[in-house]
Amino acid sequence: MKRVLPLLALAALVAVPAATASRHTVPTLQPGKLVVGFDLPAPAFWNGQASGNTIKHPSGFEYALALDVAKQLGISSKNVQFLRAPFGTILLAGKKPFDFAMEETTITAQRAKVIGFSAPYFDANQGILISKGTKKPTKISDLKSLQTCAQAATTGLDWLQHKLRPAKKPLVYSASSSAAFDAVQSGACQALVLDVPIIESQAKKKPGAYGGVIGQIDTNESYGAVFQKNNPLIPYVSRAIKTLKANGTINKLTKRWFGYNPSSIPTLK
Repeated sequence: MKRVLPLLALAALVAVPAATASRHTVPTLQPGKLVVGFDLPAPAFWNGQASGNTIKHPSGFEYALALDVAKQLGISSKNVQFLRAPFGTILLAGKKPFDFAMEETTITAQRAKVIGFSAPYFDANQGILISKGTKKPTKISDLKSLQTCAQAATTGLDWLQHKLRPAKKPLVYSASSSAAFDAVQSGACQALVLDVPIIESQAKKKPGAYGGVIGQIDTNESYGAVFQKNNPLIPYVSRAIKTLKANGTINKLTKRWFGYNPSSIPTLK
């Protein structure tokens, strides 16, 4: 026993620095810190007030998820910085000013050619938000005669242009979803095609401003965190997301911030 105890004590001393070191070897831009990209508006995903390149009084699904991911990486919330990064810019190739961005970004093979993605953290079909006074479509073909619109560089726009191919050229709004929502509210756009959770959250945020979320299109899409291509941080974040899925954290966040049942929204055929 006299020979074993010193060995155990020595092992304990060695193990503590090793565990501590592992927390600081996560390959973030700044050791021990995490920079997370976001964009507004994104009701329920990111709530708060933009202030320069950051956000005041943040809350929401992706905000909370980013902090949970940081915790899994061994980074405290006080060392997490939020940096505003317009959605269109995060899809471009090249160096990123953030470690990763969470901006309701659908994982696609085309995008993955120039940027990196984490494991998926959210499933989202495309949905249809109509303007007041627009006759409610009951099938996909009903959309063809409407003035549709989408946000630039989204899978919703891609679906309109390459799948639906409506009679009227879709209106395209760049930068953020604000202009698209304004167009639906004014009636300039009769049907906006955008991710279900985004339009559902917007409809709840401004009740009575629109004709409602009338359906979804089964596109089997998932969101992933966005990285610079081949960023060595990707497997760390993917592992964290998988852990948060397995332990129920992501389900709890989804229920808290969205509070609706996706299956209650009819799927248009």
